[in-house]
Amino acid sequence: MEIRLTDVDGFERHAPGADLAIIMFSRAEVEAQRVGSAVERLMLFSDDDRSVRHFAGRMTLMFVGYDDDPRPLPQIPECVRFFRAVDRQWSYWLHFLRPEPDVLNLAMLMLLDVDASAVGAGQVAGQVAYALHDPMQLPRLLERWFRAMNVLHDTFDVPSSHNEAMTAAALAALGLG
Repeated sequence: MEIRLTDVDGFERHAPGADLAIIMFSRAEVEAQRVGSAVERLMLFSDDDRSVRHFAGRMTLMFVGYDDDPRPLPQIPECVRFFRAVDRQWSYWLHFLRPEPDVLNLAMLMLLDVDASAVGAGQVAGQVAYALHDPMQLPRLLERWFRAMNVLHDTFDVPSSHNEAMTAAALAALGLG
């Protein structure tokens, strides 16, 4: 796998050959709540037919600069605020994020009101469990995400068979399929 780093200016030149897109949010942009830059980068993926098709299920998220913070990302208020602000402007996560439990769960936990609980019986040491403040938030979030994915697919004529496969993969990754 070849790794190519690029920004908005080099996207068209470097992105077509990439196998994976790692969307990096820097601590500086998170703390300053510079949402516009993040949304601009994400729109490069969703505003072009070729990118919509090429990066389906090939994106992951990275918050850079938080390695020394012992809290999980969903417990860092500025990260949660930032990601929620990004999501209000760009919410095509189900189409682009890798359909893997860790990737999808991180995005969901950043958008849901949750409380962390201590490690329970049967959990891996260091693993955090979360409880929803309002259990109805989860179906509303999933409905909004699926609706956004469907709008994207309708806009770019993504075949229904691909939509069905992506839906099945996302549901399976979330343990709902």
